[in-house]
Amino acid sequence: MNIFTIYFCIFLYQPGQQQVNTDFHFNKMFYPFGSAAGDTQTLDADNESYVQVNLSSPFQYFGRQYQLIYVNNNGFLSFSREIPEMDPLLFPYGGEDLIAPFWTEIVGVSAYYQEYTSGDVLTSATQDINRYYPGLSFSATWVFVATWDTQEDNTFSDLSVPLISVQVVLISDGSRSFILMNYGDIEIGFQGKAGYSTIGSTHYFVIPGSTDGNLTPNLKYTTNVNVQGRWAFSANQGIVQFAETFYPVGLVAGDTQMFVFAAESVAEVSLSSPFLYFGRSYNLIYVNNNGLLSFSQGIPEMDPLPFSSYGNEDLIAPLWTDLDDFGFGIVYYHEYTSGDVLTRATEDIKSYYPGLSFSASWVFVATWDFVNIGDENGFYLHSAPIISVQVVLISDGSRSFILMNYGDIAVFGPQAEAGYGTIGTTHYFVIPGSDDWNLIPNLKYTSNVQVQGRWAFSANQGIAQFAETFYPVGLAAGDTQTLISDDVSLTVALSSPFVYFGRAYHLIYVNNNGLLSFSQAIPEMDPSYGGEDLIAPLWSDLDDYGLGALNYHEYTSGDVLTRATQDINQYYPGLSFSATWVFVATWDFVNTWDANVFLHHSAPSISVQVVLISDGSRSFILMNYGDIAPQFYPVKAGYDTVGSTHYFVIPGSNDWNLVPNLKYTSNVHVPGRWAFMAYTENVVGLQMKVTSYLDLTESGNLAFVLEQIKHELVIRGLSSDVQLSARRVEKNP
Repeated sequence: MNIFTIYFCIFLYQPGQQQVNTDFHFNKMFYPFGSAAGDTQTLDADNESYVQVNLSSPFQYFGRQYQLIYVNNNGFLSFSREIPEMDPLLFPYGGEDLIAPFWTEIVGVSAYYQEYTSGDVLTSATQDINRYYPGLSFSATWVFVATWDTQEDNTFSDLSVPLISVQVVLISDGSRSFILMNYGDIEIGFQGKAGYSTIGSTHYFVIPGSTDGNLTPNLKYTTNVNVQGRWAFSANQGIVQFAETFYPVGLVAGDTQMFVFAAESVAEVSLSSPFLYFGRSYNLIYVNNNGLLSFSQGIPEMDPLPFSSYGNEDLIAPLWTDLDDFGFGIVYYHEYTSGDVLTRATEDIKSYYPGLSFSASWVFVATWDFVNIGDENGFYLHSAPIISVQVVLISDGSRSFILMNYGDIAVFGPQAEAGYGTIGTTHYFVIPGSDDWNLIPNLKYTSNVQVQGRWAFSANQGIAQFAETFYPVGLAAGDTQTLISDDVSLTVALSSPFVYFGRAYHLIYVNNNGLLSFSQAIPEMDPSYGGEDLIAPLWSDLDDYGLGALNYHEYTSGDVLTRATQDINQYYPGLSFSATWVFVATWDFVNTWDANVFLHHSAPSISVQVVLISDGSRSFILMNYGDIAPQFYPVKAGYDTVGSTHYFVIPGSNDWNLVPNLKYTSNVHVPGRWAFMAYTENVVGLQMKVTSYLDLTESGNLAFVLEQIKHELVIRGLSSDVQLSARRVEKNP
């Protein structure tokens, strides 16, 4: 079978004129596959086929060695036997060692496979593993690639056959093993599952969304290694190897250690310097056996209570659960006031909170390392399922921060929770999924700071400190400021019109309820759709929450325009954008009716900001999120237009259980920031390279590919009424 690579000029018929040149690649993260790559191919005609592959070198999978791999037609690998007819089982499925990039049932899939022991593929694998697991000094000596793909001539003739393109890559250096899962198109509506599992379910993982037919087409946009469409996993077990994110652990690091086995225990630690936690100063820390730090008393026996409703204690919980009932464990802790750990902590905090000029003077590290075994030797070998979590407290004497690091976490049964809480619940956070044992093993792949397995939090309180993502706020920034305790709307006449999805406005109404409107004030309205052009960073009854300040500022020159220009060019590269106008509105509310409490921000607060940016013809929106304490009124964040021709709702923004997490979410890899285009001018000319197994010189095949390209562009925000045509062009050598 030939692979056709042809250069086209694609024309998109849409109002406006903007030209973009780019290379368009399908499945560009895939390792080579197909007959052109030298693969062996099997074509499934009856949905119950497999192939047994004898390996030239054994593959180590979580401590077990295999000389055979079974490539099953239904999207997974097995080691002890073929399983071509089996429906996806819920992981953990303890009867087999299994690797499933997408385990489902479909007729007409082609499976390709190849084993590599030399060449460019090993070089690529080496680079990938060293990138995703830095510091390993890894060099691949063996790679096995299996690809399931329905994009074949026989399936294109019947477009009722869903498209699936998935790949798994096994990589080894002879002793250490890794897995990559790559995702292309998955147009399927019935049940599937993606992940891996082991005998006894000592290790397993389910890729989020892979069990929901409504979400599986999105797998090609998901990742745990910042490479869209790719997931990477370690398949190693043995002597404990803490995650790269962990600060130094163990006796060799100078830690004090506390052995724990089937007994509740707590270590009381006197601190050399006080730790400030949301305005309260502590000279003692209680390191509890159950994955919890407390400050006023030891709490070794206590079951986790919801941080949102438990306001009697200041607590920090990297994983609060009955760890002592899990097996043999060691709790390590160490206080640092000098040395490399302080340097590392300084670098971490400055990386996650840029612009702070922060220098750590004190660090406290606590690590919980538990193994599901009652034998001390077994514990030291880590030859059973494990749980390893760490918390790092960092301070410069006046400002405090928390890091939570996650390694392997085996499934356990008791109630669990990860996050922090304060007296009176003025501040709290629950890491998403940390109260569900189906999701807790995934914590090592989650983050709010783009570092896999790490969460970072500020533990500071006082005069309003807006998030680093916020544009300048307050009287010092020259804002117009109005104090709010009732329904209020401010009418702002603009010096230049703001063009919002084709309509030009000379007025903006800044409403008290976290909403901008253009045709009328809407201070009392509950969130809804369709009748107005609206921009809502957080649309809710904020005036009923407490005292607040509404700040706004229009800019036509200065540093703010420079910053806006840089932001838009970073998020939308290639536009050559230069901001000429910026409008910033900020809502700052505190859950109090006492002016002094408001000024000191000594109660739960809500702070959100919207930034409108324009160069006179193209418009953009930034939404910035700081602390958002929970309340119970209707809420929504996003934007809408007249007739809802364009709209977007930020995921989770209509659920007060999730709204406090907005400061950790983003669509531009900047925690707490969302960015949107607000104009209808779209691409009219685009040069691309299309590589396909279809003969693209045939008009029917080309029409099919254009429809696929249109589908991808619409997913990325282009209007669905766009029309595509193509003209072949010659590429100069």
